[in-house]
Amino acid sequence: YFAISAKLRDPAHDITVFERNKPDDTFGWGVVLSDETLENLATNDPVSAKSIGENFAYWDDIAVHKDGQTMLSTGHGFCGIGRKQLLILLQERACELGITLKFQSEEDADTLAKTHDLVIASDGLNSATRKTHEGTFRPDISTRPCKFVWLGTHQKFDDAFTFIFEETEHGWIWAHAYQFDDDTATFIVETSPETFDAFGFAEMSQQESITTCERIFAAHLGGHSLMSNANHIRGSAWINFPRVLCENWHHENIVLMGDAAATAHFSIGSGTKLALESAIALADYIHTEPTLDAAFAKYEDARRLEVLRLQSAARNSMEWFEEIGRYLHLDPVQFNYSLLTRSQRISHENLRLRDPDWLASAEG
Repeated sequence: YFAISAKLRDPAHDITVFERNKPDDTFGWGVVLSDETLENLATNDPVSAKSIGENFAYWDDIAVHKDGQTMLSTGHGFCGIGRKQLLILLQERACELGITLKFQSEEDADTLAKTHDLVIASDGLNSATRKTHEGTFRPDISTRPCKFVWLGTHQKFDDAFTFIFEETEHGWIWAHAYQFDDDTATFIVETSPETFDAFGFAEMSQQESITTCERIFAAHLGGHSLMSNANHIRGSAWINFPRVLCENWHHENIVLMGDAAATAHFSIGSGTKLALESAIALADYIHTEPTLDAAFAKYEDARRLEVLRLQSAARNSMEWFEEIGRYLHLDPVQFNYSLLTRSQRISHENLRLRDPDWLASAEG
């Protein structure tokens, strides 16, 4: 998206995207974007924003399933789109603008930096670029205790972003589920390390792990199976979330972007938002600042504030799930209220603006 943003600001730029994967490879299911991010995309590039918007699944509601009860609140304003579909749409837009795309290309950032004015390293959570220049980027990486696995299903959750909490013979397991196209939903399963170990998930194959999750969430899957598209991962594909924040985001003419520079926990769905909005910001600064160094400095200063704000909210949300034992005894209304306000981005009065009827019933 940086390539698109930079090309729009100056069509004379010669831009090449080197992608290690195939054009339609993706290892997640869907992504979530807020109304605010959609507005930013529309301002930056109305053409790609329109095509992306036409492929979104929208919802206003959050549903919480626990102890055989469902709590529903509204006014939250989210949308989901498949990662693969988003990639395809951005690739098409890049080609329209004359950007060169090279797939299955394992180019080294330092090698590229010798022959290019600017290199954007968006090489993910396990960024090789970040590792190579660890002394410059100075990453702070915290691996969190909860285990999660990113799955998909053809069960419909098109009415709401859905949280499901199930008490099992080995402890509590929960799911974050949301629709991202007409017939597919993301279904992230998460649990504590103690419950993970008690089930023996680490010793299971990927299919054994999926079958166990299907049994646990059978009441919510409507007979549909769970699916993984992470066949490149050995074992059951359960992982721990790494919280990443780099002290510096550039080394000479190499700039980190996306998860390589900073991550936000999936429970608030802001990782893609951070990457897209960082791309827009840097594209602006390299065209408004007198030098690349000045653009990098402004980029880091401006985006760091936004990243820290979102990471703070994400940390609050992440820790709520890590400490879920503190809340499981609450009655359904209290539990739902605690879940909705966990990130501290939604306050009591903000809930009143979003869904006055639900809050009134909770206060009553």
